[in-house]
Amino acid sequence: MTTTVLPATAADDSDRPRHGELDETAEGFAGLPGSTVGPLFATQSALRFDYVDPAQLIDNPRNLRTSIADVEDLKASMAVVGILCPLVVVPVTEHPDQLMIMIGHRRKAAALALEFPLVPCIVAPDEGAAAGIIAQLAENGDRVGLTATEEAEGFYQLTLLDWSAEKIAKARNTSTAKIKQSLSLRALPEAARTAADAGALTLDDAARMAEFSDQPAAMNRILKAAPGWGFRHAVATERSKQTYAAAKERVKAELVLAGVKITGKPKGFGYPDCPAVDARQLEDAAGEPLDVEQVRTAPGFAAFIDKNLDTARAVVYCVDPGEYGYTKRQPYGHRSALSDEEKAAREQAEAEKAARLEALTIASGVRAEFYRQTYTATKMIRKLFPYALRDAVAGTGGYFNDVDDLYPALGGVDGDALAVAKEDLLRRCLVAKWIVRHERNLRQANDGWSGYLDDDAAALWLDLLVADGYALSDAETALRRDVTPDPVVEADPATEDLDDPEAPEDGESTPEDFAADELVDEDGGQGEELAEVVALPTAAEGPESLAA
Repeated sequence: MTTTVLPATAADDSDRPRHGELDETAEGFAGLPGSTVGPLFATQSALRFDYVDPAQLIDNPRNLRTSIADVEDLKASMAVVGILCPLVVVPVTEHPDQLMIMIGHRRKAAALALEFPLVPCIVAPDEGAAAGIIAQLAENGDRVGLTATEEAEGFYQLTLLDWSAEKIAKARNTSTAKIKQSLSLRALPEAARTAADAGALTLDDAARMAEFSDQPAAMNRILKAAPGWGFRHAVATERSKQTYAAAKERVKAELVLAGVKITGKPKGFGYPDCPAVDARQLEDAAGEPLDVEQVRTAPGFAAFIDKNLDTARAVVYCVDPGEYGYTKRQPYGHRSALSDEEKAAREQAEAEKAARLEALTIASGVRAEFYRQTYTATKMIRKLFPYALRDAVAGTGGYFNDVDDLYPALGGVDGDALAVAKEDLLRRCLVAKWIVRHERNLRQANDGWSGYLDDDAAALWLDLLVADGYALSDAETALRRDVTPDPVVEADPATEDLDDPEAPEDGESTPEDFAADELVDEDGGQGEELAEVVALPTAAEGPESLAA
């Protein structure tokens, strides 16, 4: 056993490790600057530092871990960077020449698996002193306990040593994307980091917030949202605002460069008693429609920027057509003259309707993300299949038309692939179409076509989404309240048990599992990729409501 004694004051001998410095030449250990060991030695002179054969270390019989869990992640890290944090050991009372582990059993197991001849150890005089060390020692992520912020800071320290995210990911046996997400947490304000440490903000969500790091007001609004899908609704809303702001600036810049006068929207614009008229509705003295591009810089013309969801457009108008020699074309229909109070009420109602439709459109994008994340798992297909099957058997499923490429994203196939698909893939396709029909039904409300909405189907689907972990936005909550004030009454489905007894209960598959060339084997039988048949439950929740 090689022993290095570290005194309470820094050693002057250049051949000896100083406080907080670990010998980087020892096999099985790679020291890093900024080690947390130094301050401990500065206050506890009875400690010593040893490099010990891991096979000689005795496990603590009182260790709370009754068995060593999987150490593959730890082995991957140690194989690249060694042991970043020493084990803590104490002499055995009956045999002082033997050392017992107080903390570091997993590191010992990994070191033995990697055939490290030596491991770094802090040797405390007794268990009481060791307990004090354990309370202070940061373990660099090798044990559970680091907060998300602490882990991010640790990764950042490695980047200062010219470590790439790819190298860190390899050392930690995780994905590069996760490392990058973790690093992005450092750029967020304290409130966001606190939320991440408390578990209210995932690394994935933190990465989403990074784009708003220079917008504190938006950041605060997002953090007030409910965790999970409520958070994603808030992010989608802020992203839409950001997209519109950028689009508005582009349109404004184009108008300025063209020499167009820019104003706000005239009060009462579009009503008969408003003198300002859209240039597209005007004719010249010869009765010819105006060329908006030509007249927008002419005397008496200006433009305002109009909002449509997250897009912007310039509306060119004439401040007073009669004064400048233009005539308003007779419209097919026109608004009757209204009092100022009536106009204000109507404009407010129109603005509220536009805001509601915009909020529903934003929410539909978040729903689509939820579908892709949730409804590709086999167990979810199994759950929804009875609903889809009832619609198909009743012949009320309706015309199918995909939306946002959801059908293939959920594992549905067409053409030759569908012609040779086996039962499990056919079930997946049926459920995928059923989900798309429900989504298309809901999106009629986005376009202001609520009169065509199947209220019962909308209520059923929104309730199912909530049951599966989705959080409704405020606009979706209002829609759910409007379509069916009373709770949906559930009906029992058919009880025939069609389960495949060999199908795994918790197995999961994704759309990628169903490539067309894997649907059948070379003998014409079912291929290995389709061996797991999605079991049809014997009971299902919900009414026999059908999507439009």
